[in-house]
Amino acid sequence: MTTETLRRPLTARLRLLERIRAPFASVMTTVVAMGLLYLCYFTILRAHSLKYPSAVIVAGVGATAFLLIRKKHDFLLFSAGLTLPFFVEIILTGRDKMGLTLTGTLLVTSVMGVVGVAIGVIRWRNLLLEPIISVPALMFVGAGLLSMLNTTDRTLSLLAVSRELEMWVIFLLLVNSMRSQEHLLSFLRGLYLGFLAECVIYGIQNVLGYSFDLVGNTRWTGATDVEAGVIGSQRGTFGATPATAALYFSTLSLLLVGILASRQRLRIRLYPPLGIAAGVACLVLAAKRAPLAGFVLGMMVLGMLFIRYCPGAVRRMGLVFGTLAVPVLVFLPVLLLRAEANHEADYEERVNLTRVAWNMHDAHPIVGVGIGTYDSIKRQYLPPDYQGWVYMVHNRYLLVLAETGAIGMICFLLTNAMGLWAAFRGIRRIGTSYRPVQIALSAGLVAVLWEMNWDIFYVKSAAYIQWYLLSLSVILPRVLPRAGEPTQEVA
Repeated sequence: MTTETLRRPLTARLRLLERIRAPFASVMTTVVAMGLLYLCYFTILRAHSLKYPSAVIVAGVGATAFLLIRKKHDFLLFSAGLTLPFFVEIILTGRDKMGLTLTGTLLVTSVMGVVGVAIGVIRWRNLLLEPIISVPALMFVGAGLLSMLNTTDRTLSLLAVSRELEMWVIFLLLVNSMRSQEHLLSFLRGLYLGFLAECVIYGIQNVLGYSFDLVGNTRWTGATDVEAGVIGSQRGTFGATPATAALYFSTLSLLLVGILASRQRLRIRLYPPLGIAAGVACLVLAAKRAPLAGFVLGMMVLGMLFIRYCPGAVRRMGLVFGTLAVPVLVFLPVLLLRAEANHEADYEERVNLTRVAWNMHDAHPIVGVGIGTYDSIKRQYLPPDYQGWVYMVHNRYLLVLAETGAIGMICFLLTNAMGLWAAFRGIRRIGTSYRPVQIALSAGLVAVLWEMNWDIFYVKSAAYIQWYLLSLSVILPRVLPRAGEPTQEVA
């Protein structure tokens, strides 16, 4: 049997899919129209509040406005970047702290994928699967399913597996939707418009002393009072712990440093020094030690890679450090207040939490206790002499080891290692004019891996940050001018 014999059936199927693509837009329009019609019918007959009919009217107006947009795919890319810090979700089903949810990010990226197929941006024939990251990611999903051999709650485990699958789906949608420099810029412009808005919101939160999001107001720790020796941690609009907001400011500020250090800058419509100053100011206000240390570590990695792969960028670092000095000096009292905190007590508290994770690992070293079940069974694995705070272990690596065992841990480490290697591999492939941006992405991923050592990293909003960076790390070498090609400005 020859290779040509094996190839013919596959080619025939791909051609069939290409023929199906023509009426795809009409079919999807019909499906959406029928869905909206049913929603109206259900709302009129069953609704007991005006807010549901109002929501249907707003959805209809939004859909009509969307149909009037000429570049729908670019608009959805812009929206996908914009949604990252504004975490909203619809809980479809919930159990304990886990749930099957439909988030704004997932909804926008899914619509983006459908529109991309309809207009031909995404074609089945050249679908990008990025096996270097996809294979280990799916292996980790398989390890999560395997851990269900020991799980005490299959519902919790299935919900956790669905979350991991969602990250992979979003990764594929982003990678296949950004096929040109114009697509990339649409996404980055949305990403940094959301970044600037989040910086403003975060500053307001620190002044007012409570966190608020798009759904409502949620009381948190309170405002920072340097004179009283009090640090209040706000969470931004992420619907998660304050560490997630701090990680967001850290990684996106690092990416802005790469844009600022490039010989030719990506036109993201945000003045990089302004963005860096705002992001670092919010990072300092967050007063979270691990993200602050992650940013410093990222800057060190970025500097070393500049020296190795892009020496010209080193000469532009003076402007970067001058920009960084402004927010650091302005908010120096907050840093000093954080430096006076009881670090030893916090460290011992986290070390104490690791004992529970190690007990789980010792009980089920191969496949773990079941993905997603740590919080529900942690008290069963408390050491006899345990005292103090009982909570999930503040270490993503130990959490994975406890829940999915050695098999899951290997797959998880492999996923992160391959993502980091893909980012480093892409540095040489990009022309020197834009190479610092790829270097900054690599530094951002290093900061994420550092953060996992100190934080649970168990919420969707934190995972979105990581997978957005992973997506960009494989997109940039594909759409930006390659090494050896004539340099052209990305406008």
